[in-house]
Amino acid sequence: MFGIELAEIDFVKMHGNGNDFVLFDEYSGEIISEKFKPDFVKTVCDRRFGVGADGVLFVQPSAIANARFRYFNSDGSEAKMCGNGIRCFSRYIVEEGYANFGKIKIETLVGVLELWVGEGYEVKVNMGRVRTSANEIPAKRELWGDGFKVEGKNFNLYAVNSGVPHVVIFLDRDELERFDIIPIARRIRYSELFPEGTNVNFVSTISDNEIKIRTYERGVENETLSCGTGSVASAFVALKEGLVSEPVRVKTKGGDLIIEFKEGEAFMTGGASRVFDGKLRLSELRL
Repeated sequence: MFGIELAEIDFVKMHGNGNDFVLFDEYSGEIISEKFKPDFVKTVCDRRFGVGADGVLFVQPSAIANARFRYFNSDGSEAKMCGNGIRCFSRYIVEEGYANFGKIKIETLVGVLELWVGEGYEVKVNMGRVRTSANEIPAKRELWGDGFKVEGKNFNLYAVNSGVPHVVIFLDRDELERFDIIPIARRIRYSELFPEGTNVNFVSTISDNEIKIRTYERGVENETLSCGTGSVASAFVALKEGLVSEPVRVKTKGGDLIIEFKEGEAFMTGGASRVFDGKLRLSELRL
C-alpha cells in the first residue's frame, strides 16, 4: 500500500493550540514516495478511518539547515508554510536530537527560517516579511480594505501573504462570536480574485494589544482551532490600521499566540504539544 513494504510505520501526533498534525520522520530516508504522499495524507488525516488531523508533517534532511520542513493539508495539497506546524516540527527535531535547544534553522518552501526553542518547548519563529503586493499574495489586484459583497452583506478585505495567502476581515466582537464564517469564507477562498485560493480570517479587537480571530483554512476547507500564519496576517493588518499596539496577543479558539515585528519581520511565539507516539497499521487504512 502506498508503495510501502512495511506493515507498520511510526508516527507522532502533535498540535499547536489545537491545530493538529500527524508527523512522519523521513530524516534517515524516504518512507512515503513523493507520488503517493497526497493520497497517503488524505487517508491518514481522515478523522474516522485514519489518525485524524488538519495536516501531515514530514521531517526530512537538509544540506542548508537542521532539517527540511514539508507540510501537506488534509486534502493532500502541499503548502509552503504552516506557523503552528513548524513549531511542532521544531519541538520534534530537538527532542529527537536533530537540533539543540536555542536557535535552530529549518528549510521550508519559503526559504530557511530561524527559530528559537526554549526548554519548555515554547517556540519563537521568525516568519519573515508579510507581503502585500498582488503578485506576491497572489491576487488579481492589491486588496486593502476593498469591499466584497456576499449574500447582500459587504465585507472589507485586506489581502496579504504571511507565508501563504490570507484575507483579513474585521467584525465587532459580538458578531465574531455568533457569525457562521464557513459560507462567506468559502466564497472568498474560491473567488477568482485569488488564483491559488486563500485562507480567510475574521478578526475582532478586544483591547489595545489583543485581537481575537477565527480562521478558515484553505486545504483543510473548514475552520481550524488555530492558524499561525493567519495570526501573523491578522496582527499585521490590525497594526497597520492602528487598531492595536505591539506585541499583539492573538486569541485563537485553541489558545494564544504572541506576534511582534522587528525590522519589518514578523516573529510568532507559542507552544507545541506532543500528544502521543504510535504505529500506523497500513493494512487497516481505508482508501
